Amino acid sequence: MVFVILIAFLYGCATVISKMINYRATQELGTWNGSLVNYVVASILALVMLLFTSGFQVNLGAYTEAPPYLYAGGAFGVIAFVLSLVCLDKMKVFQSTILLLVGQLLAGILFDVMVFQNFTLIKLGGILLVTVGIFWDKKVTEEESAKIRSASSPSES
Repeated sequence: MVFVILIAFLYGCATVISKMINYRATQELGTWNGSLVNYVVASILALVMLLFTSGFQVNLGAYTEAPPYLYAGGAFGVIAFVLSLVCLDKMKVFQSTILLLVGQLLAGILFDVMVFQNFTLIKLGGILLVTVGIFWDKKVTEEESAKIRSASSPSES
């Protein structure tokens, strides 16, 4: 279990690092070109990993036998990626990452409700608590920034 927790933690770190690198790519290349570069590189890496882990024995028939809805994961991945880059342009990394977490938690709860018919008010309360914390942090940060700006600007007489 500790190993799985460590992997989840590393995944979280890799997500933020990836987001920052990809954000820089979109600043240099534009949102869509940066996204394309990200997915081309990721596709090549995925292909290399597939070849090495399968011993170069790839069953191409499995791709035609898979239900079509399984391919929606890639589409949702691109949408999520572009949305995260747009958010980074408008807010801090911390806020963007926390909102990403809130969205994931909410989607997880909805999935639990739809698939497993499992819902608790404690789960919903946890999401609301995290969301309130984000807005509280934003308010406090803005107030601190305003104080710093007013303290550093020369007073007018």
